[in-house]
Amino acid sequence: MKMYLGIDFGTKKIGLAVGKKIPYDLVTIANNDKVFEKIATLCKQEKIERIVIGMPIFESGDQGTLSLEIEKFAEKLKAKTALPIYFEAENLTTQTALDLLKEEGATPDEIENKVDQTAARLILEQYIANEEETLQEAL
Repeated sequence: MKMYLGIDFGTKKIGLAVGKKIPYDLVTIANNDKVFEKIATLCKQEKIERIVIGMPIFESGDQGTLSLEIEKFAEKLKAKTALPIYFEAENLTTQTALDLLKEEGATPDEIENKVDQTAARLILEQYIANEEETLQEAL
């Protein structure tokens, strides 16, 4: 079974989750000039075989405003890691993550620190659940 890295992309922060069949939250990192090096190192440490990035797509089928940035990010990440990258359609994942953390009784600080990595876990869970139907590689 492959080890996956799930990514919830944001312009300021990026949530990361890893896993095989049952993913787990990992970390939230700053989206800065060291982001690709950090993710590449993490991929080596965790023996990642596939990267899954959430792609905001609305019910209408239109892509969200971050789509171009996510595609550019994915291209740079693929160049750095040489790993296959897949996009998983997602919508309101961050809001769902916020709701989950609140239900769990997380403090405002915990929510701030964990919302992006929780969103990444949700994206990865969705991808794994749909994997057999979504085997088309994005890049």
